[in-house]
Amino acid sequence: MRFLLEEEVEMAAATHAAQDRSLAVLEERAAEMAARARQLIDSHTLDTNPAYPEQLAEELEAICRQLRTRLTSDQSLSRAPVKAASLCDVLVELTDLQQDLRERVIAQRFEVLARVHGGLTRLRGLESVAELLQEAVEELCHCCDFDRAVLSRVDGSTWKPEVICIAAGQDPEVTAATEAFLKGAEIPLSPMLLETELARRASPALVTDPQENQRTHKPLMQASGTKAYVATPVLQGRRVIGFLHADCYGSGRELTTLDRDNLWTFAEGFGLIFERLVLVERLDTQRDRVKASFRTAEENLDRLCDAEVKLARQEREAKSVAQSAAGMLAPTESRINLLLTAREREVLNLMISGARNSTIADELVIAEGTVKSHVKNICRKLRATNRAEAVSKYLQIVMRSRM
Repeated sequence: MRFLLEEEVEMAAATHAAQDRSLAVLEERAAEMAARARQLIDSHTLDTNPAYPEQLAEELEAICRQLRTRLTSDQSLSRAPVKAASLCDVLVELTDLQQDLRERVIAQRFEVLARVHGGLTRLRGLESVAELLQEAVEELCHCCDFDRAVLSRVDGSTWKPEVICIAAGQDPEVTAATEAFLKGAEIPLSPMLLETELARRASPALVTDPQENQRTHKPLMQASGTKAYVATPVLQGRRVIGFLHADCYGSGRELTTLDRDNLWTFAEGFGLIFERLVLVERLDTQRDRVKASFRTAEENLDRLCDAEVKLARQEREAKSVAQSAAGMLAPTESRINLLLTAREREVLNLMISGARNSTIADELVIAEGTVKSHVKNICRKLRATNRAEAVSKYLQIVMRSRM
C-alpha cells in the first residue's frame, strides 16, 4: 500500500513538473510574442512585409487561446493564485496587443486604398485613352508598391501585352528578356490557362508558385523569372477587355491577398475610367462628323442660293428680251396674224423667251403634247427646220418690218 502511494506521489510530482515546464514555455513564448508586437507597434512604420502584422496577430490569437485554456483547465493554478493572476495579466496584455495589431492591419489596408484612390483620381484627369493606357501601369506600381506591371488587352481568343512598367534598379538581363518576350506577344486563352479562368470568373488571383503551377504560361514565367504575381481581369461593363499583372521581382517583397485585393480595386476603377474616356472620344468623333456634315450642308445651300439668284437674274433678262421682242412684234402683227393662229403666236412669244415645252404648257395650261404640235406647225408655217430657226426667222420678219 505504501509503495502504491509513493508511486502515485511521484507520478503527480512528475505531472506537476511537466505542467510547470509547459507553462514556463508558454509564458516564454507569450513574452516573446508580446515583445515582437510592441516593437512593431512602436515603430510607427509599415513593415516591409505587409502580411507580417496580420500573421503576428494570428500568432497572438493562438497564444491567447492556449492561456485561456490553461487558466480554465489547470487545477494547479487554483492553488497558486499569484501565478494565475500573473497569467491573467499576460493574457490581457496579449489581447490588447492583438487588438492593436488588428487596428494596424486595418490602417495599413486603408492607407494603400487611399493611395489607390489618389492614383485613380490622377488618371481621371487624363484626356485620352492613349494617355490612360500609358500612365495606368506606372500609377499602379507607384500606389501599390509593385516592381513590375503589365497591362494587356483581350483580342478574340488571345491576350496581348500593351503597356509594360518596370521600376528602375531591376536586373537588366531579366528586364531585357521580359520586355523582349512581351513585345508583340500573343498568348492564346486556352481552357487550362489561369487567365482564361480569371476572365470566366471575373475575379483576381494570387499565384505564389508560378514556375510549378500548371496553369501559368510557362514561356512568360521563364522570361520574367517571377516567383509570385497577382493578376486580375479588366472589365468594361460585364465584358473582359484585358488583364493587369504585377509582381515584386526586384524587392522580393512577399505578395499577399492584400496585394491581390488592391490590384482588383485598381482594376475596377481603371475599367470605369477607360469606359468613360472611350465614350468621350466616341462622342467627340461623332460631334466632329456632325459639324462636318453641317459645314457641307451649308456649302451646298450657299451654292444652291447662288444658283437660284443666277437663275432669277437670267429669267429677268429673258423676260426683258421677250418684252422687247413683243414690242418689235407690234408693227408686223397683221402679217404674223395671217401666218399663225392666236395660240401659235402665244407659243411663239414664249419660245422667244427661251421657255421649254413643259414651261409653255404650264404657262398656257395646255398639254405638253399640244405644245409640241403648235411648235411643229409654227416651224412649218415659217419654213424652219427647228424651233431656233423659227424664232430667228420670226425676228428677221420683225426687223425687216421696222426698216
